[in-house]
Amino acid sequence: RFGAKKGDRAKLSTNMAFEPAQLLKRIQVAIDNVEKGLGKMDSKQRAIKSKGLEDAMRDIVTLIEKAEKAQEDVTEFLEELMKLNILKSLIFHLHYFTKEGKQDVRGLWLKSIRNRKARKTLWNHIRENPEILILLVRGASVKCYDSGEIFRACLINSSAVHYLVLNSPLVWQYFKFVAQEDFELSSDAFKSFKTILSRRKADKEKRGITKFLKDNFDMFFKKFCDLLMSDVFHVKLQALKLLSEILQKRENFSVMVKFISYPSHLHLMIDNLCADDSREKGMKFQAFHVFKFFVANPKKGKTILNVLRARRTEILRTLIEMKRTEEQSEIEYGRELPLLIDRIRELE
Repeated sequence: RFGAKKGDRAKLSTNMAFEPAQLLKRIQVAIDNVEKGLGKMDSKQRAIKSKGLEDAMRDIVTLIEKAEKAQEDVTEFLEELMKLNILKSLIFHLHYFTKEGKQDVRGLWLKSIRNRKARKTLWNHIRENPEILILLVRGASVKCYDSGEIFRACLINSSAVHYLVLNSPLVWQYFKFVAQEDFELSSDAFKSFKTILSRRKADKEKRGITKFLKDNFDMFFKKFCDLLMSDVFHVKLQALKLLSEILQKRENFSVMVKFISYPSHLHLMIDNLCADDSREKGMKFQAFHVFKFFVANPKKGKTILNVLRARRTEILRTLIEMKRTEEQSEIEYGRELPLLIDRIRELE
């Protein structure tokens, strides 16, 4: 009895050819068949074996969907998928599934995450099997976007999972993933990186991110500046967007103050702000929203003032041109742009 209506303990009332217990046994056998031949099969043989696993998984998805439509509680069944390590095994084999198979795996995971009762069991399952997170993160390097969606759903819905990732080597792997030349791979990795570093709601999570940035300031921003100097346009642009998000968070004020005390960081922002490439309008916009922190800081150090004075002419030329073209584009800088122009003009 893996599913029952609320207030009832009846079996799932579906017209499936298999009972739930039979389906679980069938998918376990299918997983064993695939894993027995690992290292011995070529890609064609593995695809054939994986087809049997996908078929068994499709029947499970269909069973759950029918049960949900009949308003039956599928919590026990979902928890059984965890206890038998079926959800973990599906992540392990995810890369080898067809597009439809990957969608079914994602669907099973998202159903487990969205089920309030099963969710608690899932978080405990991940804590006891942290290799699940490693498998999900691995998808960021092999064009397995479904694993990215599952990973982000786990991060968003569980403070415990977010804590595990933020305090593990996994977070550092994203500097490599986001730097990829492949636009789709890089963009998907940036979505996960942003989910880890900026898109959090709980105060406890926000404090955890701030502590991480403070404790790892030198290494983190050294790696981040490498992204900002990338020759790959989309990598540099996305990195600037994320940097702006991080520094504008109220809870990261002390991190922002430290970041804008580095002359090398200021030079980097000016380089991006004043770039001549015609593609750089979006880049200028993102760089502007980081550059403004340096100028607006009432306690600018002597080294920062020296950089601003030394590059005053090119900064002014760029800002005035941005002001002139603002009305002709969809980009808006508001009252901050004329204010920055005045501040730079005042520098001697």
